[in-house]
Amino acid sequence: MTPDQASPAVAHETLKFERTYNAAPARVFAAFADVKIRARWSAPSATAAIVYSESNFKVGGTDIARCGAKGDLRFTVIARYEQILENRRIVFVETVADGALLLSIAIVTWELAPVAAGTKLLVTDQLTSLVGDDMVSGTRFGMNAALNNLAREFG
Repeated sequence: MTPDQASPAVAHETLKFERTYNAAPARVFAAFADVKIRARWSAPSATAAIVYSESNFKVGGTDIARCGAKGDLRFTVIARYEQILENRRIVFVETVADGALLLSIAIVTWELAPVAAGTKLLVTDQLTSLVGDDMVSGTRFGMNAALNNLAREFG
């Protein structure tokens, strides 16, 4: 399908994910801020991969990555950082495309708070899918899997 052809209805969803990690907020923040660490935990499965070609983790900075099944990194993800409060909050706008076809646009917020067990993380993904509900369910699955992988970073 080309971008000018009819596509499924637009789907809007606010996805919320909450985790508590056995690590201080500074360690959780660093696991996102360091693109090498982020690449380790952000692919949702052993059959998937994400490769960053650009990473500029600062307000106004952009990350560019290719992702998908290993050997078929067909999706391009571009994130632009709008707010970064060290060890407390990260807000970015993210687009996902398959070639020239824009699949989704999202505002994603990571909120970190210290708790007795370490860090409470709340991720809010305000997603607009331009290709219907499958992108919403895929985002839900991918983020849950990635956040579960992130827990392994802290042993």
